[in-house]
Amino acid sequence: MIVVKIPSFFLVSVLLLFACSASPHKGEVIASSSAEPEIKQIELVELAEPPGAAGKASWEEFKAGMQAFDKDPVSAVYYFDLALNNVYSEQQQDSIGLPEDSIYYSAMPTRIILAMESLYPKLINLRGWESQHSIRNDYEGLDSFEETMLDSAEKKDIESHLHEMDMSKFTLPMEINDRVMQEIHYLTVNARKFTEGSLSRKTVLDSMIYAKLEARGVPSDLIYLAFVESGYKLSAYSRAKAAGVWQFIPATGKRYGLPSDFWVDMRRNPERATDAAIEYLSALYNEFGDWYLAMAAYNCGEGRIRRLVKEKQAEDSTKKVSYWDLKLPRETMHYVPRILAATIIGHYPHHYGFTVENMKSVPFDTVTIKDCIPLDKVSGAVGANVNTIRDLNPELIRWCTPPNLKSYTLRVPQGTREKFLKAYDKMDKTQLVRWQQYKVQKGDNLGYISRVFGLKVADIQAANNLSNTRLRVGQILIIPMPSGAKASAASSASKSEAAASKPKHEAATPSVRTYVVRRGDNLSSIARRFGVSSQNLMDWNHMNNNKVMIGQKLKLQDPSKASTTLAAAPTASSSASPVPTPAIGANSYEIKSGDNLWEIARLHNVTVQQLLDWNPGLDKKIYPGMKIKVGE
Repeated sequence: MIVVKIPSFFLVSVLLLFACSASPHKGEVIASSSAEPEIKQIELVELAEPPGAAGKASWEEFKAGMQAFDKDPVSAVYYFDLALNNVYSEQQQDSIGLPEDSIYYSAMPTRIILAMESLYPKLINLRGWESQHSIRNDYEGLDSFEETMLDSAEKKDIESHLHEMDMSKFTLPMEINDRVMQEIHYLTVNARKFTEGSLSRKTVLDSMIYAKLEARGVPSDLIYLAFVESGYKLSAYSRAKAAGVWQFIPATGKRYGLPSDFWVDMRRNPERATDAAIEYLSALYNEFGDWYLAMAAYNCGEGRIRRLVKEKQAEDSTKKVSYWDLKLPRETMHYVPRILAATIIGHYPHHYGFTVENMKSVPFDTVTIKDCIPLDKVSGAVGANVNTIRDLNPELIRWCTPPNLKSYTLRVPQGTREKFLKAYDKMDKTQLVRWQQYKVQKGDNLGYISRVFGLKVADIQAANNLSNTRLRVGQILIIPMPSGAKASAASSASKSEAAASKPKHEAATPSVRTYVVRRGDNLSSIARRFGVSSQNLMDWNHMNNNKVMIGQKLKLQDPSKASTTLAAAPTASSSASPVPTPAIGANSYEIKSGDNLWEIARLHNVTVQQLLDWNPGLDKKIYPGMKIKVGE
């Protein structure tokens, strides 16, 4: 049990935030009370499953976060972030839900937030975690500074400079009023250190961002929107789940080509995120015809701005609605004036006494790889510090390049591309690692799982930060899969041990291979997995229809022929089958009974995705005697 002490006012704010009409970008910030918060002790029970949790991705992600809570709090933050985002997505999609679903959607946001809040002290006290993990989060933003009001003398000083400015320097329309002057005061007094640091960080990105803005024909001063969003921090990550320089939340990021998953978060890629931000802002401008309204919509969502504009138009159809006419969330009321203030300061930093340090980015080359490579191997190949590789590839949020992509474009320090390629060619690919996720089934244990995948128990424990061998049904494990023929041979040798250690509910008869039906199975998927026909399965198991039940034991071969054909065959399971024997011919293979694509890929030192690419339609069905390509 984890006991969390948390201010009650924060819970209220979080629940209001979650309950409010969420925007495609991020929600409204709720102002907290300045009074001394009441501290309540709240218990967070790890294993208690709330009603309606079964089958929901958000619950699985929450459990994964709880599993990593003590040993890897950085990974836990990532899982909790996914869980919170998915709770909202599931609720939106589940418009007609069961009563227990309502209970789940009501309870889980609080539960996830409690878990996230309890992690922050761990992160603060975890020395060196930034150098050990590529998930580096900055929670401090512009709204964290105390705001003071602008007095008459300060206002007069700001006004005197504004009258002297060359307005032709600005590409955004510059409307200067008391709200803009208040934000100039805020950025130059209250958030002075943040502003100076942001202007220096801007020099790393400005040539890239300016080039993209100008190429699309949009105002180049939109670069200052990123100032307000992130202070140009590549690792910026907010409690509203927004990430990167342009602070996209997962849903909007995915919508504009910035996917995020366990391995990679493209919202952190500054080039890709800049393209997405320009695309999004352009779409907003095309809808509203006003850059102020477009920027406001970027902050609080186009749906809210659309509704408020329509309401104002209904009041007076003859008047064009402007940003200044709208009553917006507190954050958005500050947002556009703050961008205008940052633009003015950015053009005239020396007038406000700022020293801007030129911080040039590390020049890089790119190289396309098709293997999952740990970043320390990359750094060793090019002779650079591993943190340099992480900095060049900020979208990588794990310790390796993503194993779930056919290829990945990696950045390496300029001048090291050829050096890396030579090292890459010489790398023993059988010693590289591919990763997959495995969902723990009833009866599984670490000993069995390790034998199925040809690993040591310690390998799986290390990959998942497990301090013991206890597993839970439904728990998601990360499996490091050694690639290539050597790994297949090792796996083959261990399969007989795996069959012996498999729990009794999946034990085979002496001569007939069997399979126990699990959640998500159907007769067709089982037939494809083991290279037989659905009709054969029905005949061998005396079935009247194609319905199967969880826990049902199916014969995977003709019982009348088992004694002569497969007397020594090991028990089959969802994860294990006999290692295939290569067919004659370097680039072709003939499917044998019991084969599956994963084992075939391992045998030939290729990926499953490559097999699918070389053999269109292979994902639909495989059967004994079928010939497939296993190389180009």
